[in-house]
Amino acid sequence: MTALPPPPAALSPEETAFFLDVDGTLTDIIPDPAKVRLTADARAVLQQLFHRSEGAVALVSGRSITQLDLITDPLRLPVVGVHGLETRLSDGALVRRVPDIATYTALVALVRDFAGLHGLLVETKPGAVALHFRRHPDLATDCLHFMQQQAQRDTRLTLLTGKMVLELVFGQTTKGNAIAKLMQSPPFLGRTALFAGDDLTDETGFACVNRLDGISVKIGEGDTCARHNLPHPAALIRYLCSLVKTAEQEPEHFPDPPV
Repeated sequence: MTALPPPPAALSPEETAFFLDVDGTLTDIIPDPAKVRLTADARAVLQQLFHRSEGAVALVSGRSITQLDLITDPLRLPVVGVHGLETRLSDGALVRRVPDIATYTALVALVRDFAGLHGLLVETKPGAVALHFRRHPDLATDCLHFMQQQAQRDTRLTLLTGKMVLELVFGQTTKGNAIAKLMQSPPFLGRTALFAGDDLTDETGFACVNRLDGISVKIGEGDTCARHNLPHPAALIRYLCSLVKTAEQEPEHFPDPPV
């Protein structure tokens, strides 16, 4: 990857809309996805950032909202889950796209059968199923071939590739589409968009933010269309902390009292 600059240090939370991936971005990637949790520092800075930005902070993830709430507990934020299949808006309203239950159940059964034969991990989400092969990277080609077969059998399915994971999603939604939609309404409307992510599925988010003349931040190494880079999740947390600290040092502006 060509060396990219870090994101700008002089960035006002009051004028920015923050969109943040979770795994590999706010948290380190670990072998068991179910055990991922935000650190106390990460939770604290997200809460402070949410306050300073008047609510313009959203998690944008391939995980479900239920899983994300466990990771961030007790913090609750606006969330885009399952790459955009479900969204929790700033007012708490939930929007979900639900696939045909019978078709989804049959797909999950097929993926679980395959995983059981090879000792792989299956993750089910509303409208999607993921096959993790981090414990058996030698099976990457076999896993890809199997998941491609399932996608070819049903044109409603989109196959997404990530770090040691393959995911079948019902629909054509992307993180980029989800970010573009959120940017059309308060509290995100009219702000500079910032999106931080680490994986292939985050590239649509980077592309969307670039089109909006925003700030795209790749976490870690790898080819990307992002315009900025930070080396690891801890660096992102430090960067967000610096934005909050700078904002807290600036005097808050209140309207003049009526005469």
